Amino acid sequence: MLDSLLDNINYLILAVVQGFTEFLPVSSSGHLILINALFPIDAGLLFDIILHLATLFSVVIFYRRDIWTLLTGAIHESADCIKHKARPGNALAMVGYLLTATAITGIIGITLEPLVNTYMRSVVIVGSLLILNAAILWSSQKSGRFQLTPGPMNLKIALIIGLVQGIAVLPGISRSGSTITAALLLGVKRDQCAKFSFLLSIPVILGAVILHLRDIANLQVQHLGIITLAACLAAVIGYICLVLLEKLLKNAKFHYFAPYCLLLGITAILMASL
Repeated sequence: MLDSLLDNINYLILAVVQGFTEFLPVSSSGHLILINALFPIDAGLLFDIILHLATLFSVVIFYRRDIWTLLTGAIHESADCIKHKARPGNALAMVGYLLTATAITGIIGITLEPLVNTYMRSVVIVGSLLILNAAILWSSQKSGRFQLTPGPMNLKIALIIGLVQGIAVLPGISRSGSTITAALLLGVKRDQCAKFSFLLSIPVILGAVILHLRDIANLQVQHLGIITLAACLAAVIGYICLVLLEKLLKNAKFHYFAPYCLLLGITAILMASL
């Protein structure tokens, strides 16, 4: 009975951490490694997949209108290109940018995966990368510093963001923090930075889920209730964090997360040295 209760509490703790850190620019993977170092909590790969599905649901709900507009626009523009040999419009171009960035991320992610799953899980390394993440977030105040070309999103920016997102597989570097900061520095408008970053997370998370679909068959019925509750909790918290992050970006306060990452990184290094 006690073991079962502790397992349920562990599921909920991981759900809360996943919900808060998946979208806020503080590195969910880094937090999970640090939590596991202090309190050995391991609910298994299947549970991680379900939590990622939950946070993916948050993104889809939050950006549902943008996703619908993008998909329908891309379909209509594709038909025009085929029938009338028209040039690709904004929606089709955006889909191309997202796919390009995803491809770059996938190549880097697959290359770095053996390193990430072994040597990079050290508390000292995670702490050091959290300090680097703090520096990245702090630099977001220099919006437009490295603007490549005037105007909206383009292929060059998509390539760079895909590269940055690939590097962000390192635990301690936030995917959302690094990609949004890169977009800001490259001159992308604030209201477009978060949107592109989180739309970009959809194929990345979906790809990871598809790779492990067969593991869902191993879900034990007795854990179904608590896992469902944990997934709902992660999804709700994730949605709230998306709302918060959008407001902070509009008010140019994205760098507010930098001191937290700096403090957490220093604390992790100090604790590892004791």
